[in-house]
Amino acid sequence: MNFRQFLLALRARFKIFATILVVAVVAAAAVSLLMPRTYNATASLLVDAKDQQLLNNNQRLALQPQERLNYLQTQIDILTSGKVAHKVVQDLKLADNPALRASFAREDDTPGALEERMADSLVKRLKVETSQSNVIRVSYPSASPDLSANIANGFAKAYLDTTLALRVEPTKQAATWFDEQLKSLRGNLEQAQAKLATFQQLVTTPTVKEHLASSLQNNPICALLTARPGKQSQGQNGGFVCV
Repeated sequence: MNFRQFLLALRARFKIFATILVVAVVAAAAVSLLMPRTYNATASLLVDAKDQQLLNNNQRLALQPQERLNYLQTQIDILTSGKVAHKVVQDLKLADNPALRASFAREDDTPGALEERMADSLVKRLKVETSQSNVIRVSYPSASPDLSANIANGFAKAYLDTTLALRVEPTKQAATWFDEQLKSLRGNLEQAQAKLATFQQLVTTPTVKEHLASSLQNNPICALLTARPGKQSQGQNGGFVCV
């Protein structure tokens, strides 16, 4: 069969090919119209891989590639954690959504169990991607464009709140510990000052002063000291000393 005969054969079967093409296009269009639409919303997060606890800027810039990848993986693990997902459910009040409650609710459900099941479902459908840069992309597919966008943005916000809490919480705990220690030391100081004031008030009374003077005079050591040149003088606090 030469080329001319091949063209004649195609022309003779043109109607069959055209019919198959039209049927395929119509079938694809029908499937696309009948299938439920899925909207995919994406939120981007810029992650600073530098260690903010390092005071030296040169040490911050000297972060090794493997360390940067480990840091990004840690941030992805935080982003896809149950704590962040549970915060998304609470912030967006997904448990109060009638459509979602119908999908996840059970007869013997409790509010906590319902939110936990919703959080697990969000994490399973969530898609997190990263590349050579420090940008993490969070995507969530849904039949509702608004719901998809709200959940993607909700994960971004919950991640930022969680990472901020992880940085601030140790500082709060340290500040609380120092406050407790300061209160304890201040209480001990006040008790010591009260005892000192009581003692000073006690030794300045006339009865105590006479008793101290009598004790010093009857003290053998004081008598031995007074046998030498010197005199007995009154101290600054009203007591008596041998000189």
